[in-house]
Amino acid sequence: MKVKTVGFPVIHNYPGDIREFTPNLFKYLEAFKDLEFYLEKGYGERLGYTEADYHAVNSRVHFVSMEEAYQQDFVTILKMPEMKNLELMRDGASLFTMIHYDTRPAAVELITRKNLQSFSMDSIVDDYNIRAFVDYFGTAHSGCKTAFAELKRTREDFNDPNREPYKAVVIGAGGVGQNCVKSFEVLSDQEFLGTDCTGVVTTVLSRTITGNEKALAKIFADCDILVDASKRVDFSKHILTNKVLGYLPENAIILDLSADRYVDTQPPLVRAFEGTVKGTPSEIILYPDSAEYDKLPAWVDSTNRRTVVSCDAWPSIDPHKSIAYYEVLMKNYLNILLNKDLDEISVESPDTFERGLARATMGWFREHQK
Repeated sequence: MKVKTVGFPVIHNYPGDIREFTPNLFKYLEAFKDLEFYLEKGYGERLGYTEADYHAVNSRVHFVSMEEAYQQDFVTILKMPEMKNLELMRDGASLFTMIHYDTRPAAVELITRKNLQSFSMDSIVDDYNIRAFVDYFGTAHSGCKTAFAELKRTREDFNDPNREPYKAVVIGAGGVGQNCVKSFEVLSDQEFLGTDCTGVVTTVLSRTITGNEKALAKIFADCDILVDASKRVDFSKHILTNKVLGYLPENAIILDLSADRYVDTQPPLVRAFEGTVKGTPSEIILYPDSAEYDKLPAWVDSTNRRTVVSCDAWPSIDPHKSIAYYEVLMKNYLNILLNKDLDEISVESPDTFERGLARATMGWFREHQK
């Protein structure tokens, strides 16, 4: 299928998450002469743009209702919409968004039932299976900065030159985990370089450690910030049990960068750190007495509770910077999606971006899911 119309809805199901593209992207899309672009009314307003700003760079931009935005040949949005909104899409249409096939069985069912031609941004990987459509540093730095600020706010010894260095422990050595190390270095230098205070020592734990409770008990005993930057193959298994989290000091902070969910399937899908809670852009810091703990499924052990710094949309902390980053990525992939017959997108293509898109389809997911 060759795309003729493109819908750009607004995110409604994540309060505070601003992910509309700026006129910059639509100036680029002006070159696609045979396409019409349908933006939901209000698009870009939260970033400070008006309809006139979009019309000034692209004569084929139309502002329409949410329903009409979803009813185009091709729909793209940076965050996964609500199921009721995806139901608005025409059967057989195409979707480009953060689907997360592994942890959203309901979305997989809907996409299959409506025969949507889906391309999951989070599933785009290069020839070495490295995720390609992601802002690793933006995610890591936003989370680390927030956790570090909470540490500064709550620790009376923060500026005490006699205290021990603060200790951050990172679970996960991939793109996010590696950028956590860099982020803590930057934050530590900004705060303490040139003073008599020591900064942050960051440790990254491998699976040979996370599976050893005795080792974790010793490591966690003086941990100040514990970071979940993990990526799992099996979402039905925790990396850390709630019992193990009990080895953390009472004033320790858990930084959740994975933002996994509990899903009551068989077997249930669980968070990497058992008994922790997930935040949103409107509630990022969740304390041990947070009502969110009481909303966890009954089968989840949350006996040991700590302050959790969590957000299911970390790049939204600095939306202008995040959108500018993602717009660069979007151009690479939209150049394929909007110029080519979508049925012909192939992993055998000489184009690296096309190969990435082929690996992001529902067909590829079903063929390769473990």
